[in-house]
Amino acid sequence: MRLELELGFDGSMVLPIHYNNIVQGFIYRNIEDDIFRSFLHDEGFKYEKRNFKLFTFSRLLGKFQMDIEEETITFTPPVKLVVSSIVDEFIENFANSIIKTDNLFLGRTPVYVNKISAYEYKNDCNSGLITMLSPIVTYSTVTIMEKKKTIYHSPTTEVFSKLIYENLKKKYEIIYNDQPDSKFFIEPLNNEDIKMNIIKYHGIIIKGWMGKYRVGGQPELIRIAYETGLGSKNSQGFGCFALLPEKRRV
Repeated sequence: MRLELELGFDGSMVLPIHYNNIVQGFIYRNIEDDIFRSFLHDEGFKYEKRNFKLFTFSRLLGKFQMDIEEETITFTPPVKLVVSSIVDEFIENFANSIIKTDNLFLGRTPVYVNKISAYEYKNDCNSGLITMLSPIVTYSTVTIMEKKKTIYHSPTTEVFSKLIYENLKKKYEIIYNDQPDSKFFIEPLNNEDIKMNIIKYHGIIIKGWMGKYRVGGQPELIRIAYETGLGSKNSQGFGCFALLPEKRRV
């Protein structure tokens, strides 16, 4: 399920340019069940030695101005935030808290909910067009000269689609306790349209890509991608996308 929040505030809202951790904190603070919040934050859903949180969120969507020298971004109201998860308990907890709470903050700015919309995923197609609402991240960790190095992969490389499928396959096994019946692919609609974003998260540099893409595979894999995010670091605000309508051929 997916929630779209329209948030209002007085005047303007000034945040650091790299604000993913602020939005992530906003989400965790507004999971009303203490036990579930601690489970999700500290553990998540296990797959072998890895943990998956099975949620993702978009950038803040709205009008803004950036100050590169001050490293700030200033929003004017309203802004929208998309939060998505395949775990109903997560969405229900978050929605209930947002509706009930009077003192919501993004960073130091008090915000209030103008509108909240919930969407069930109802697409059973095995392919589609998407546009990213937050950057896709795929990476590999290698050892060079006895030091570990993170290599981020571009959508123009073959390994990009492969790693995204491997990530989705793990999520599929957690959710369905089974293997998917087909593979998954993702490819840019136009290589010139994709744009690399560099984001700092708690001081760590992360490289991700925006743009429009075509995806294909088992319908359940596309649903998992839609509700939990594409690629890695979804719960840090990466891999959230919207479906685009297909143009009909005449």
